[in-house]
Amino acid sequence: MKQINLKTTSRTQVGGNSAKRYRKSGQVPAVIYGESGEKHLLINNKDLAVALKSVAGKAVLIEMTFDDGTESRYAMLKDVERHPISEAPLHVDFVEVVRGKPMHAVLPLHFTGEAYGVKNENGVIEIHEHEVRVKCRPRDLPEMIVIDVSNLKVGEGIHLKDVKAPEGVEFTSDLEDLLVTCNVIKVEEEPAPVAAEGADAAKAAAPEADAKSAPAAKK
Repeated sequence: MKQINLKTTSRTQVGGNSAKRYRKSGQVPAVIYGESGEKHLLINNKDLAVALKSVAGKAVLIEMTFDDGTESRYAMLKDVERHPISEAPLHVDFVEVVRGKPMHAVLPLHFTGEAYGVKNENGVIEIHEHEVRVKCRPRDLPEMIVIDVSNLKVGEGIHLKDVKAPEGVEFTSDLEDLLVTCNVIKVEEEPAPVAAEGADAAKAAAPEADAKSAPAAKK
């Protein structure tokens, strides 16, 4: 389980143009939701950038500390609202993770290995699911679920029920979900050129036939 720390300050103004003013000063508005209640926060732009880079593509616990003296909370990133053009973070949502209690999370799937069907049967890997829902205690939370596709042959696939969950982790997604398959590469046959040549020949012959059937000009 990977864990990072993130310092925050309390947000005293909510709504109106306050969010714009905060962003201009280098702070991003944020909210943490959970059992301890809703808390409006501000996060330094640079600190947030480092945190977002650390959690990209992984499930990571974040210990959030507050400047108002209240006890820190564990949380997971829930959503990031970004600017449509610059993609700069505009607002961030976190969901609280309570110490010692089971939690629900969404973990990314990471596929490793080169499939037998790709190496030997002219196959191609097709990924159907990129994440899976799980239940576990915070201390047992893995960063991702790793799936080895090395033994996949053409026409075969891996369902969630075929994957062994890490110790302390329970899959809550449908166990019948198809995660990845190895499929044969379909090659589209190009139309035979004979038909095209025949059509071109017919077009070339048409003017000659018209010339023969045309009445001779009177002298």
